[in-house]
Amino acid sequence: MSGTARPDVRVLICDDYAPMRELLRSIIELQPGVVVAGEAGDGFEAIAEASRLQPEVILLDLAMPRKTGLEALREIRQTAPDSKVVIFSGFSISAIGSELLELGAVSYLQKGASSEAIIDAIESAALHMTPDTALAGKSSSGD
Repeated sequence: MSGTARPDVRVLICDDYAPMRELLRSIIELQPGVVVAGEAGDGFEAIAEASRLQPEVILLDLAMPRKTGLEALREIRQTAPDSKVVIFSGFSISAIGSELLELGAVSYLQKGASSEAIIDAIESAALHMTPDTALAGKSSSGD
């Protein structure tokens, strides 16, 4: 491996379903150079933790209690402006993609994505690159 070592990418996992947070944590912890900085179980916690931790990447579910991910995204962009938000949701991208881009999300992953796709989205977001799952390049033809 060549080049200089870069610091670990810190990730905030925001999902109301604890087993999903545990699964994402397991996937992330297996990847060198990527660490879980914290977790949030609802939209209010997501905003508070994003503000407190200022992680490089935030995995944000849209369907959360107390404040949806979509509502939280607006505030996260203000309280953690340097964090890159990757939406991780079961919703169809075609229904909400343009709004997510306007609100500042950098990419979208559908729940059920492979471990490789999750790590790729995190690393791409941290480098401010757009992975294959990026909102801007996502077609409605899907598979």
